Amino acid sequence: MIEIKGITIPALMIKFDSNKTVEENLEELERKLSSTFFKGSVAVVDYGGVNISEEDKKRIEDILKSHNTQILGYKDSKDTAKTVSSINEKKSMKIINKTLRSGQKVEYDGDVVILGDVNPDAYVVASGNIIVMGTLRGFVHAGANGDETAVIMALKFLPQQIRIGSFITRSPDKPEEVDYPEKAYVENNQIVIEKIK
Repeated sequence: MIEIKGITIPALMIKFDSNKTVEENLEELERKLSSTFFKGSVAVVDYGGVNISEEDKKRIEDILKSHNTQILGYKDSKDTAKTVSSINEKKSMKIINKTLRSGQKVEYDGDVVILGDVNPDAYVVASGNIIVMGTLRGFVHAGANGDETAVIMALKFLPQQIRIGSFITRSPDKPEEVDYPEKAYVENNQIVIEKIK
């Protein structure tokens, strides 16, 4: 069975069922997303060892778009966790229900969701994705164990420095403030930051 967990609204983790075909997973996804509860969300799709092609990814994105849900990225939990127990699976996401102040540091082996801001000189280091449901102004390192498929997302993106895997970039001295969420990911050996449409 496909699992759709609210990482936090508006972010979802969609986990494919590895015992089903791509077609069966897509049909179930279509059924489950028909709920208006998910409209306006962003999603990370964990295909968990299911063999998906570029064409399948396009179909996934079309289904999500038709339900006003934006794809944030893909991950394959089978790659990084071949012997993960169900207990570890449940621990794979940490939710921080506060703003991180200057000097505070969060390190976690998994995905991190911050329900608040990351202030200047605060640090977030995660082996998975980092989602900030507020303004990101500090230092963040996603995919800290070398995972270059990790993504960083924030409702307001003004970081001092971001790292994904071994790639690193910093904000310009006078960053332009924007009023829309953005995500950062690695493409062609560099970090790309773009608007979440």
